[in-house]
Amino acid sequence: MSAFQGVARAVAGIGIGAVAAVHTAWAAGSTWPAGSRAELAEAVVGNRNAMPDRRATAVVAGVAAIAAVTAAGAFGESRAVVRGRRLIGAALLGRAALGGDVALAALGLPAAGERFRELDCRWYRPLCATLGAAALFGARASRRGDRNAEPRATAS
Repeated sequence: MSAFQGVARAVAGIGIGAVAAVHTAWAAGSTWPAGSRAELAEAVVGNRNAMPDRRATAVVAGVAAIAAVTAAGAFGESRAVVRGRRLIGAALLGRAALGGDVALAALGLPAAGERFRELDCRWYRPLCATLGAAALFGARASRRGDRNAEPRATAS
């Protein structure tokens, strides 16, 4: 594995892992970094009255945790794992490109307010783009584990 690929996997794993950690805290009842559950809902789903329940948030945390360790390089270099890493990257880049309004609509949540749109443009979309690109750059199987790689030519 190249140093660049290793850094990409580390960035993706740590970043998505942080997302999992924050969702775990929210599922446990924390409102960090907001002062109340209503403020948190406004910031993360765009509507003070639409915060997903703790069980749904815990599911997101679990999926993000699995995505984090996968993007970081765990689970080996099989075709399925490499495809999984590519899917993680593509999903994050799609979220970055399409924006929060599309994501909210896909989840069946109400349209976002101004606060969410501001945070989405300033933080959420760039974060998704960065983590998605890192996941894609780190997705390729390393040469050692790439069963489909062409044999390297050696100098005679």
